[in-house]
Amino acid sequence: MEYIPTIGLEIHCELKTASKMFCSCPNDPDAKEPNTNICPVCLGHPGTLPVANAEAIRLTRLVGLALNSEILEHSKFDRKNYFYPDLPKGYQISQYDRPLCLGGCLEVNDNGQIKKIGITRVHLEEDTGKLMHTENKDHSLVDFNRGGVPLMELVTDPDIENSNQAREFVKELQLILRYLGASDADMEKGQLRVEVNISMGKIGAGGKKQLGTKVEIKNLNSLKAVEGSVAYEIGRQTVMIKNGQKVAQETRGWNEFTGQTFSQREKEEANDYRYFPEPDIPPLTITPEEIKKLKSIVGELPAKKRIRFAHQYRLDAPTAEIFVANRDLGEYFEKAVSELEEWANNEEGDKSNTEAESRDLARLCANYLATDVLGILQSAPFREDNFPATPENFAEFICLIHKKEISSKIAKQVLAQMAKFGGDPTQIIRDKGLSQISSKGEIGKVVIQVLAENEKAAADWRAGKQNAFQFLIGQVLAATRGRANPDMVKDILLEKLSESKS
Repeated sequence: MEYIPTIGLEIHCELKTASKMFCSCPNDPDAKEPNTNICPVCLGHPGTLPVANAEAIRLTRLVGLALNSEILEHSKFDRKNYFYPDLPKGYQISQYDRPLCLGGCLEVNDNGQIKKIGITRVHLEEDTGKLMHTENKDHSLVDFNRGGVPLMELVTDPDIENSNQAREFVKELQLILRYLGASDADMEKGQLRVEVNISMGKIGAGGKKQLGTKVEIKNLNSLKAVEGSVAYEIGRQTVMIKNGQKVAQETRGWNEFTGQTFSQREKEEANDYRYFPEPDIPPLTITPEEIKKLKSIVGELPAKKRIRFAHQYRLDAPTAEIFVANRDLGEYFEKAVSELEEWANNEEGDKSNTEAESRDLARLCANYLATDVLGILQSAPFREDNFPATPENFAEFICLIHKKEISSKIAKQVLAQMAKFGGDPTQIIRDKGLSQISSKGEIGKVVIQVLAENEKAAADWRAGKQNAFQFLIGQVLAATRGRANPDMVKDILLEKLSESKS
């Protein structure tokens, strides 16, 4: 490439705490009425004193540990001074030179290639209120419910090289935040907001990259917006440079309908926020022993879970990703597989095949969860506490399919019942009259009737048309409402056709 991008991200995330950052007001992102979760502290009234939220500090450090950051043993809060209508104090309590977390990295998958992206810092501050503009834009209203909510900010190094890496970084961070319980990170609700810094530079002598003019893209609230805005800016700036035009240092927005960025305001020089240590909050300290204890509760993160699912259950990458992305579904899957492994170990027969059978059962279970169950939910998120079928009953359902005691058609009917009402699959089969027909005589009668009603299809098969055979199998299964043993249907149908052929 003649020009290459330099890209960094600034990501703000509202933390999942019971109260706000410096007062006891509820931290409720779903509050219906404006200006109800407020008090003199978060409204910045004179004489009020902030008290730092210990849980928000703990969660930020936990995120830092998950991102391989250094947890500073001594950190502090600072005042960041600027005026804005939704910032009632006239300053924001943030962190400047001693943040909670320094450095770190996060690996992302860029179309099959692993890319390590450095992290500059992770710090903690308070969110602002929310401006709402009237329809005719003659005035604005302010809702301070969000003002003072714990806001974690993560700044990446300028390591990102393309739009896909930017998207994957935000996506992976979102997963990590959810795994840690630090945030729901719902971008549509504004709980995770992204700003992109991007410039295009020419490759100089010796292959050294020359930095271009930095452009900032603000308030990106979806993965699609992150990817689309970066891709558009790379194209826009490249064309301008090639045409001899000067790229302005500015702040731009993203129009999701046109798929284009647009100019919001010029940014000719850095703002002077006049940081100084927050006088009302004492410095923060943490011991190495406390850091070690906190690190022990980070748990299994998405990257390790992907690897484990691929090796332990022999799942392909797309299927494993479904269970990693939906943590509840992944935990449900593992509970069901645990039941299946116990069943395989207790089965009589060649124990040397137990491991292979367990893997087959795990893949069968994964397939039904990732396709049929998610299909029934119709894009709604899977939550175990809202799914009527227990992992034990789902494991029994998979065993019935594995042992070929029910056909795939009957399996769909049973699963639909389980997903709606729960219950034992064997009992459902019995109550609904869905038990499999495995009587050779009974199936034989149906086959004879089907052949009599479809003489042309039988003749087509004799003429060498193999599709006719599948058609006849379908007719037999339809006549038995899917209850006939499919393998027996094939054998008996082939036998009857051969008899008539001779």
